[in-house]
Amino acid sequence: MCKAEKIRTAAIILSLVIFAGCQTTYKEDKQQMKAKWQKDTSRIKLSAAKDQFEAGQYEQAEAVAKECIAAGLNLSDAHLLLGKAKLVEGNFSEAKSNFQTYLRLESKSAEGWFLLAMACERLDDKASALNWYLKAIELSPGNADYIIALGRMYVSQGDFVSAENLYKGKIATSAGSVDLKIAAAQMYLAWGQNDKAVQLYEQAQMTMPDNAELLEALGSCYILAGNWAKAGDAHKQLYQQCTDNTVKKGYLKIMALCATNAGDYSSAMKYYSTLTSGDKDNAWLWVSMGQAALGADLPRQALICSKKAIALKNDMLEAYLLSGSANYKSGNYRQAIDDFQKAVSNNSHAHFAWLMTARCYEKMGNAEQAKAAYEKAAKFGTDNELQKLLVKSNQES
Repeated sequence: MCKAEKIRTAAIILSLVIFAGCQTTYKEDKQQMKAKWQKDTSRIKLSAAKDQFEAGQYEQAEAVAKECIAAGLNLSDAHLLLGKAKLVEGNFSEAKSNFQTYLRLESKSAEGWFLLAMACERLDDKASALNWYLKAIELSPGNADYIIALGRMYVSQGDFVSAENLYKGKIATSAGSVDLKIAAAQMYLAWGQNDKAVQLYEQAQMTMPDNAELLEALGSCYILAGNWAKAGDAHKQLYQQCTDNTVKKGYLKIMALCATNAGDYSSAMKYYSTLTSGDKDNAWLWVSMGQAALGADLPRQALICSKKAIALKNDMLEAYLLSGSANYKSGNYRQAIDDFQKAVSNNSHAHFAWLMTARCYEKMGNAEQAKAAYEKAAKFGTDNELQKLLVKSNQES
């Protein structure tokens, strides 16, 4: 072979090698482009599926997450989304497994550790849940949701000291967090420290003065703390803000109860008067209104209320106790005794009924009958709440 032919042959071989190489590179590029396209497409689908999940379309979101995982594209968010869907379904074991897979890919995700903690808590694995909540807070120290979840867990275990320390530390570094103050207030309520709960609710309410849910919680907290005047004020504000007549009626009942317990009997009567004007057939409202009248030293008005209650429900013993109290304050002792005797056969009312019977006999100068009635009263237990109020109203100056 001459030199020219050798050169020509070498050129042909080189061309073939280059062509083959180009073909290989083209195929590889095509595969890479296809894989990238699949991954980009899946990411777009996942983004839409996240929106579906937030909108409550859990099944659709779960289907997309499964599709992405089945494609083997190693998308961490697909495992996170599937875990969330399983958590919502109540399938906590599968949720835990998916969150664990996600965290192997995204170990610095505070949300992932938080969700894993939730799944473990639902599986009653308290120790793991505690660790993962702490891990989430370590990665995101200011996240109120994570702090509240950990605090709630401490409370569920009766570890109020740890919960208190957690909230105190976090509230001090993020004083504007209303949610943390509310959570801490709820913790104090569960702990039985009502005064501390009130303080935090008041602080939160100052930040959100028109928030009905917060104001309602504060009002309930005042009731538990026995601060009836402030409880009444809170529910009065709720009543004024509310536009739903059914809900307003409920607030008005609480306002009336608070006013009665606070000794503001004139306001209580006004509230009960409004209630009875719209619900004339409610015997309990008439008894409650009569109690307020008795507290306001209006026994005649109390007697009228008791008669209305008895006309609606003639076996209502509380109405006879009210009538007896009104007659006692009016000096109608014989009639009062007749009223109280209607309730002596009921163990829940016997103590109060015999006690007031004894007082009536004393007023009438019948010492022996008074003594016998006092002895009968001593055999029974303490008064219920209505009877305590009636005793208070019947106390002589």
